[in-house]
Amino acid sequence: MSTADELLLKYEGEIVPRTFLPGFIFLSYVVSCVGAALTLELLNRRTSRNGLINNIILVSAAMAMGGISIWCMHFVGNRAMSFADDVPELRIDYSSGFTALSFFLPVIVLLAAFMVIGADCEVSWYRICIAGVLAGAAICGMHYLGNTSISNYHCVYNKVYVAGAAVLSVLDNILALSIFFVLGASWRNLWWKRALSAFLLASAASGMHWVAAKGTEYRLIHLNQRTEVSQIHGILVAICLTVAAALFMAGSAIYTAWRTRRNESKAQQVILAAAIFDRSGRIMVNSDGLLPNEKITDTYIERTQGDTFSIAHPHFHWMFQVSRNWTSVSGMIDGMIKHLERLPKGIRDEKIRLIDDTGRPIDNYDTVFRELFCVAAMTLAGKMKEQLLNIGTLWDEILATGIDGLPQGPGRAVERTLEEGTYNVFSTRRQEYGRGSLMFLVRQLEHSHEEERLEAAGFRFANIHQVCEPIGSGMQIKTKGFKGKLMNMALLAKGGAVMEPGVHLGFFGVKSRVGTFGFDVAVKKGTRNLLPTMPIPLERIELWQMEILRRFDRMSVRHLSQSLDALKKLSPREVLFASQLIDALQALRAWMDDPVFDESILTSKVVQVPCRAQAGSNSAKSCAMIALCMMMPMHAGAGSPRCEFVPLNFFKVQQMVYKDSPQIAGFARYVHRELSPIVNAAPQATYQRRGRDILKWNRLNSLRRFGRLNVDSYAVVEDNSSATTKFGRKSIIRESKQSKSTIELWDNSPQDREGKSNDTLSSQAVTHQPLSLGGIMVSQEIQIDVRQVEDTGGGLSVPLKVTMIKADLSHVPLTASNMRCHRALDIISVYTVLFRGRRIAIPTTIAAVGGGVLLYSYRPRNIPGFEGPAVPPPIYGADGTFKLPRFPKVKSRDEQIAHLKKSTAEEGEYDILVIGGGATGAGVALDAVTRGLKVAVVERDDFSSGTSSKSTKLVHGGVRYLEKAVWNLDYNQYQLVKEALKERKYFLQTAPHLSSWLPIMLPLDKWWKAPYYWAGTKFYDFLAGSEGIESSYFLTRSKALDAFPMLKQTDLVGALVYYDGAHNDSRMNVSIAMTAAVYGATIVNHAEVTGLMKNDQGRLCGALVKDLIPERNGKRSEPITVKAKCIINCTGPFTDSIRKLDDQDCKEIVAPASGVHVILPGYYSPSNMGLIDPSTSDGRVIFFLPWQGNTIAGTTDEPTTISPNPLPDEKSIQWILNEVSHYLSPDISVRRGDVLAAWSGIRPLVKDPKAKNTESLVRNHLVDISSSGLVTCAGGKWTTYRQMAEDCVDAAVKEFNLPTKPFINAPRVSGTEAVDDGAILDGSCQTHNVRLIGAHGFSKTLFINLIQHFGVETEVAKHLTESYGDRAWTVAAMCKPTDLRFPARGERISRLYPFVDGEVRYAIANEYAQTAVDILARRTRLAFLNAQAALECLPKIIDIMSQELKWDRARQDREWKETVAFLQSMGLPEPMLKATRAQVEKGKLDFSSSLEYKMYSRHDKPPVAEE
Repeated sequence: MSTADELLLKYEGEIVPRTFLPGFIFLSYVVSCVGAALTLELLNRRTSRNGLINNIILVSAAMAMGGISIWCMHFVGNRAMSFADDVPELRIDYSSGFTALSFFLPVIVLLAAFMVIGADCEVSWYRICIAGVLAGAAICGMHYLGNTSISNYHCVYNKVYVAGAAVLSVLDNILALSIFFVLGASWRNLWWKRALSAFLLASAASGMHWVAAKGTEYRLIHLNQRTEVSQIHGILVAICLTVAAALFMAGSAIYTAWRTRRNESKAQQVILAAAIFDRSGRIMVNSDGLLPNEKITDTYIERTQGDTFSIAHPHFHWMFQVSRNWTSVSGMIDGMIKHLERLPKGIRDEKIRLIDDTGRPIDNYDTVFRELFCVAAMTLAGKMKEQLLNIGTLWDEILATGIDGLPQGPGRAVERTLEEGTYNVFSTRRQEYGRGSLMFLVRQLEHSHEEERLEAAGFRFANIHQVCEPIGSGMQIKTKGFKGKLMNMALLAKGGAVMEPGVHLGFFGVKSRVGTFGFDVAVKKGTRNLLPTMPIPLERIELWQMEILRRFDRMSVRHLSQSLDALKKLSPREVLFASQLIDALQALRAWMDDPVFDESILTSKVVQVPCRAQAGSNSAKSCAMIALCMMMPMHAGAGSPRCEFVPLNFFKVQQMVYKDSPQIAGFARYVHRELSPIVNAAPQATYQRRGRDILKWNRLNSLRRFGRLNVDSYAVVEDNSSATTKFGRKSIIRESKQSKSTIELWDNSPQDREGKSNDTLSSQAVTHQPLSLGGIMVSQEIQIDVRQVEDTGGGLSVPLKVTMIKADLSHVPLTASNMRCHRALDIISVYTVLFRGRRIAIPTTIAAVGGGVLLYSYRPRNIPGFEGPAVPPPIYGADGTFKLPRFPKVKSRDEQIAHLKKSTAEEGEYDILVIGGGATGAGVALDAVTRGLKVAVVERDDFSSGTSSKSTKLVHGGVRYLEKAVWNLDYNQYQLVKEALKERKYFLQTAPHLSSWLPIMLPLDKWWKAPYYWAGTKFYDFLAGSEGIESSYFLTRSKALDAFPMLKQTDLVGALVYYDGAHNDSRMNVSIAMTAAVYGATIVNHAEVTGLMKNDQGRLCGALVKDLIPERNGKRSEPITVKAKCIINCTGPFTDSIRKLDDQDCKEIVAPASGVHVILPGYYSPSNMGLIDPSTSDGRVIFFLPWQGNTIAGTTDEPTTISPNPLPDEKSIQWILNEVSHYLSPDISVRRGDVLAAWSGIRPLVKDPKAKNTESLVRNHLVDISSSGLVTCAGGKWTTYRQMAEDCVDAAVKEFNLPTKPFINAPRVSGTEAVDDGAILDGSCQTHNVRLIGAHGFSKTLFINLIQHFGVETEVAKHLTESYGDRAWTVAAMCKPTDLRFPARGERISRLYPFVDGEVRYAIANEYAQTAVDILARRTRLAFLNAQAALECLPKIIDIMSQELKWDRARQDREWKETVAFLQSMGLPEPMLKATRAQVEKGKLDFSSSLEYKMYSRHDKPPVAEE
């Protein structure tokens, strides 16, 4: 019996067992994802229910979803089922008919679903739900119809799985479509979110398939007789369709990238865009969310210094008027195209040459430029399938695009121009700082069928607030307030702002334009065709009213009000007119809100200006305006926020183009006279073929540029074109600051700067009224005689200007130009030869880039913190004695208090008084004193007694902040990380003995996390740049366990290691304060500010300070008055309490958050490797770091209240221990009794009213100055203390005009003459270069010198050099001899830690230590390392301090009680709090009830040996 017969006999009529092949399961999901992604890409490009293209897209989307995402996935998924060990005869066999039907059925259903969804931007939930149900039905129907096509099996279905699969499919489809269309409505082209929608849509198909497959059993009917064909034919069809879809998507991505590059290129050109608005105010965009646009030309050629293309230019005026009457040029478009085709073109790209071989503009350049505008408008109309007459009217502003940068100094005004979009004195040079120019044609649609026709053509209508950002970024419009500009366009499209009929009082203020010739006029902001006016309730001006106005001719507004009051004594009608005029005058003054208004002069000449026509009337109408005129100062800005300046000549043009203006007909005749002789000389051509060819020359250039180089030496119209003549070379030189959309062809000589403006005042007018220029300006520039059709302003300026340009250029010697042309030919020929070797250049370039990356990664670097000492170590002198460094003496605390008391004298007043001696306060003092300022610091407790001593001991940028910055696109958080990484380097440079580099491991429990965290750490390295040390790297599982043996081995797949900094925080704080004291600052701890003093003006002038130490000794303390020009509040969490001393009603700005840390024994972590857990049980980050021989773990982040010494809560301690146990080996028991110390620090976070919890607050800092002069520096973090101090001192110097100066005769902080620390102190901030005390002589081997000279223990020597730097020589010298063979010096105060008695004496004499807590917590770190060990050594500390400070018994008892209470906040167990000094000294503490006592084996008997 054959194998087939055996199988048939065994399984015929039976359920065949099956398994699933993971490879095909994954392949089926990939196929479904590709189809879903293609479907969404096509739906995203559908713009309307109508139109052939939209219908093709609709059918294609249905086929992509039904044919690929569902059908192909189904058959690939079925191949994943393996029947009875994948025997070929038992594989599924399909019938052709049902298979084909199963392909078309989902396509048809999905076609209906997508038709239901529609193509609107608005999200319709009921349509999405219906479409989701239909899509789910299509998936389910295809699945079961596909199963029907199985010919060799009978399918047995489980009803529960059938229903579950259907529900899953419908819900998943609804969710995917909802996300997709909600994102589409927001007009945010975020590819990863669209990919998420595709994954969800694919999950609907794939999830339904596998749920249904799980509930389906297969009963064998007959064997598969076509094993070979059946095995591959379905897979091949599916793969072919999937590959085709993937290729289409790749092509779409390439096309999108090309469109993006094309938009970037257009941003450097002169562009014309269409802003079309529907009846509800929505704006029309294309499928990319951009405005339809067309290039006019690559480059505008500036032929004279004042010939900048702006709204003041005659070309723009011409275009502005033409756009109001397209009929004047519509009949000449074909002739324009033919004329442009006949112009000379470049050999390489066939672009029109606007500059001839001699470097001059071509003949009729002005005409050509205007023709290019008209042809671009016609092409734009063709894109929208509109007639030229319906394309719209030109908007009254040119926007700069593709801006690179702005100049300094006076350029601030330019920056304001570009950002705010206002025209001021620099506006005429706006394009000089932009790379392109963008103009807009605006139009308002009036009928719904027009909207439908444009949507069918591939366009969409969207709300302005939705698309203003995509339009601005896609078209590289850098102007702020772009949304407002689109609103102004919509207003113009509706007909614009027009004055109402009647009589108006108007302000006509003009000024001379800075930087060029001409005048600017003040207009209403946003409506540039209207002067600031106020209506007067009159229909017209009567003759008797004109007589009254003549009485006040040339009278200023200031005197006019008084004169009008006198009219009230006359007849009733004159009184009424005077009242109306006064009311209008006062209303206009209030509207203007500018003092310059009072200087304007009334003119008796009434001006007729255009106004709104009456309903049903087609004739133009004018209204009367009584003008207040003024010639404003040249540099005056728009003092009123409601006004702006526009060129006077452009304002005049705007008065001529209102609806039904008779000037339009006169301008049309002028256009025909100008263009007809040129246009009619060329034969007519068809627009649709040749017009598009002209404007596509630049597009063809992108395909030709790789084939050959241009070998001609003339300028062509492209991005980087320049004439190789005298003028072209100047253009190249100025390229760094000149717009790429312009080329300057002018010699910077005085002749070029003579009267080139066409908006200057006529000499006749000036002579006629020499004392009233404002009135003359009204009569000459504003009044428009509507009866004079022939007078078209601007018409004569064009040929006159061309003639002047030709005359200037005729002086250029042709011989010099020809010589430069030949030289350019030679250079280009050389480049042509080199270009032929591009096949060699590409791999060479790749190799060079790769080598450069490797060289950069492994380059030799001077790692911060690893430099040699700035001064050599001490040596033996010639007389045989050891020459210790002669460090500058620090003033005693009593001397510092004496200096505080002297501040009441005039010469003793401080420049700055800093309240708070934490990191920020000490940093401010060091910054200020090194700038030559007189500084004092007072601290209520001790330096670093608060937050500054309770940190995580890291100097880091913050990997969690970087992650938030990336995912939330938060630039502020990114800046915080960048700033902190820079400051991290300064820590290691200025205090290498107190800070060091620390590798931190990030364990990975999933392989997919490796690329995510690798990218994050590499980005962290990249941001660090030159401030970094080693690059992050990946460790395999075995290497990770070797580096961190305590890790849990299960689920560990590897680890990433990155580098950050660590430091001894309170020692760093004390060193900063003592360095400031060495430089001359008055530094006093244990001195409380009890009040703030103010002068008669309510400004702060000093503070009342109370010395707290005398009270500790049982004595009375007198208040000290400290006078200071500036008071800075740097009190961390207590910031608001000082602010309330200044202003009791001030709002609180600090949001306190508690962070708990615990200290564990050193065996919990390696001594040189930290660990970070980025995903704890509640989403927070926890660090696990080696520190001072122990292990620190933390931190929590919870809202809290402010208290001096907050207690760590047991809940937080247990949470930290639980989190630690998750990633440590199960062999290591994390016990509560292992906690040697625990503390809670208060983070002074700056409040963010939008934040829901303190974890989301960024620890950025705030510098605030109150009305009374209190400077507050709050927030921030340890790493950025120096930058905070710099910003704070900068603000204080500026606010109070403090006299910074170079530091003369700076102290020799190094103790030698080898380093002059004052050389860099020039009066500016130099704290990034100022070494702290101890840094100069420190090196990694200094501890060896210390051992060899003083005979201290190795552990002690390392501790001293890493805590005091070169001051370790002094500390060791202050240690008592031991009378032992070794160590010769240094009696440990705790047998567990390397702290010695000399540190206590040094802290008292040189670091102002005044209490036992100062020693245990801030000078040594014993209280933070082991609270019980601190209690055990407390008697010895008190004894040494009593000897040095002469304490009596009462003071010693007080110190004992206060220190034990403090140790409670450091985690001292409850039973130890009742211990007496006698018990501790005699070693009779009762540990029997402590956790530590019970967790060790103390009484077990030794194991019995086996017999």
